[in-house]
Amino acid sequence: MGQGGDETQPGETEPGEAKPEEMGFVTVQWAIEDRTEADQCKAYGAQAVELLLISTENNQVTRQVVPCERFDASVQVIAADYVGTITLLDDNGKAVSERLPLGPFEVSGEEQTTRRVSFPAAEQQGGSERERGAHRERGQRDRGRR
Repeated sequence: MGQGGDETQPGETEPGEAKPEEMGFVTVQWAIEDRTEADQCKAYGAQAVELLLISTENNQVTRQVVPCERFDASVQVIAADYVGTITLLDDNGKAVSERLPLGPFEVSGEEQTTRRVSFPAAEQQGGSERERGAHRERGQRDRGRR
């Protein structure tokens, strides 16, 4: 018996000692109109997705930007409770979608957390739809004058 059963190995703690911060993973999966095809990103003019994960315990923010066409990302964070948002970005880093909520959710060291979100169709986004509607109204008014 070369090893004593009472010795603590590196990284282990005795009962009652403070544990090092436990880490966990959150995987975020996104879709556009419930589809995960690169053409969906192009319809938005989206090159990337910005994930913001905010710890509700200390307000620490974790930001990750990944290519839109990946349609999922895993982020390692301290095990805690979180809220977050996901936004589609163009090639200049400007938002081309509404910020969609990702939480609240809990990240633990024992099991992976998965959040899923689907963006509406690009034409359902506020600005482009309003512009098209204004053009349509003008066209109809012009026809009525003849």
